[in-house]
Amino acid sequence: MGGKAPVILAGLFLSFGLAGISHAGNLDGDAMARQGVLRCGGNNFLRLGGAEIQWTAYVIRNVSSATPITVERLTFFDATGSVLFDSSVAGFPAFAGGVLGPADNVLDPNQTAQLFSYPILPFLPEAQRPIQLEIVWSAPERVLTLQASAVRISRQRDPATGAELAERGRDGSSCRTVDVRRQ
Repeated sequence: MGGKAPVILAGLFLSFGLAGISHAGNLDGDAMARQGVLRCGGNNFLRLGGAEIQWTAYVIRNVSSATPITVERLTFFDATGSVLFDSSVAGFPAFAGGVLGPADNVLDPNQTAQLFSYPILPFLPEAQRPIQLEIVWSAPERVLTLQASAVRISRQRDPATGAELAERGRDGSSCRTVDVRRQ
């Protein structure tokens, strides 16, 4: 019996260690769900007589390595709460690089997509900004929730041609999950 005790104790400690590893996602506080809603801030306007453009790049990530996530709906609101764009009415927009677009709204495992505000929205007067983007998503099973961030970009702009010139500034912020359905 004297030789079995250390083996049993070693096995017990090993089993506790492996149990912790198998539940790392939950222990780390990572939210898992089948559906959710994210909200992101942003801007889309011209200033200085059209010599500067400020717009937002939204970066959307599926951090699951096994399960696709469907982006169900994108809705932009102005500062007053009025709808500026709704993909359920206007159709799904094209994302940079064609990762997502009108014929494909599924973000595959480990995939990242980027959406720019300026091709979709009008340039807004001061009374209508800043803006807010709502992203509704779903997955066939529980996954780590969709991750998104907003990057506000300001660039010099040629008012005559509309060409974007040198970058003047950039600032990023996280988007916020406002609703999840775990089942």
